[in-house]
Amino acid sequence: MPPQEPSPPIPQQAFLEQLSSPEGSPLKIGGFEVRDLAKRFGTPLYLFDANLLRKRLSIVQKALGDRIDVLFAVKANSNWAVAKTFVQAGAGLEVASAGELYLAEKSGVSSSLVQFAGPGKGEEDLRAAIQFGIYSLNAESAAEVEAIAAEAQKQGKSQGVAIRVNPPQSVGGSRMRMGGGSKKFGVDLDRVPSLMERIHKDPHLNLRGLHIYAGTQCFSAEAWTENAERLLGWAMEMEKDLGISLPSLNFGGGFGVAYFQGDHPFDLELAGKGLAKVLAKDPTKNRRYFVELGRYLCAPAGVYICKVVYLKESHGKTHAILDGGMHQHSAAAGMGSILRRAFPIVAVKNPFADAGQPYTLGGPLCTPADEFASDYILPPLEQGDLIAILGSGGYGLTFSNHSFLSHPTPGEVLIEQGSAHLVRRPGKAEDILRDQLLPGEASE
Repeated sequence: MPPQEPSPPIPQQAFLEQLSSPEGSPLKIGGFEVRDLAKRFGTPLYLFDANLLRKRLSIVQKALGDRIDVLFAVKANSNWAVAKTFVQAGAGLEVASAGELYLAEKSGVSSSLVQFAGPGKGEEDLRAAIQFGIYSLNAESAAEVEAIAAEAQKQGKSQGVAIRVNPPQSVGGSRMRMGGGSKKFGVDLDRVPSLMERIHKDPHLNLRGLHIYAGTQCFSAEAWTENAERLLGWAMEMEKDLGISLPSLNFGGGFGVAYFQGDHPFDLELAGKGLAKVLAKDPTKNRRYFVELGRYLCAPAGVYICKVVYLKESHGKTHAILDGGMHQHSAAAGMGSILRRAFPIVAVKNPFADAGQPYTLGGPLCTPADEFASDYILPPLEQGDLIAILGSGGYGLTFSNHSFLSHPTPGEVLIEQGSAHLVRRPGKAEDILRDQLLPGEASE
């Protein structure tokens, strides 16, 4: 009989291990007790471990090799301190708005390590990107190329442009597929050659190469590597047919993070070995290669902390009403997921508890969608206890509808070199009126 595949680790234990939270004690992050941080900074609260952020980047760089430039996708966590941590550790940035581009500039990143993706780049986006002189705007339509050319001409500059390819098929193993068939993302493969020629002939454009991002939460290293191999094959074929060089290839990312029971961790080592074999087939030895990752780099390094405000019984079930909810962590409440499953959740006072009672965990909002888990086993809770949602370093506040019901936004804290400091101030109730024009106030 063939050897059985090992069982995947329990998500809670895997995340706690990465946080180096010792068994038998209350939850810790970066050496600090979470209970102490909650007293100091209040709840709800996001906590990020800078050392773990650097460690995640380091293991990716080591696995993929020194020929790969790793870009952190700012959309996953738009906190300036998080982006700066990655930049100082050697990463570039992938941005998707003028706002993220402004953050990138403030992080100190080199413009040669910035790429801009997104299917609907507006005038302000293009203007800011060209002013900063980023390595490439990754174009997703012929119309966008015309807009880039017009803005570059207006500024009297030559702007790097890559073409995002929409492949004929989606990458296997991805839970959210962003390529293959009719998509708003990228340029259909058969239309790429003519767009290459258009860019190549324009004195205000500089053809950088090809970009692909076919899906996210991919758990198959083999499928991801095959996708990279296809991109290289298309590039080599187009270079031969058109006589136009492609100085770089961006293989995308989307490595899966194992949030749920049954998820097998993405095999980073296998992906690195597979990518090395792909690159060995490339006759262009001075080509640049990029991989862009968001969730995979930052998710394990963050936790979201909530306090139990009330406990109540209803039709035989115990509800724990929390001071945080889907408006601050929509991903953990299942937004964007077809199958709603609970993120790994622990009681801060006893994160390794393996027994307890079922709780339905919901936030303070007036909607049934504001629920993190149903019948989730936790040790007995009391009013005032803290719960922690693990794996919350990515797509937490940035993915959330935090204007709904106008609760104050949570603070964000970075633990760095033995200190813990606010990197985003918590909101206030009066923030609801921010930027609103009250009677008697003049508009600009």
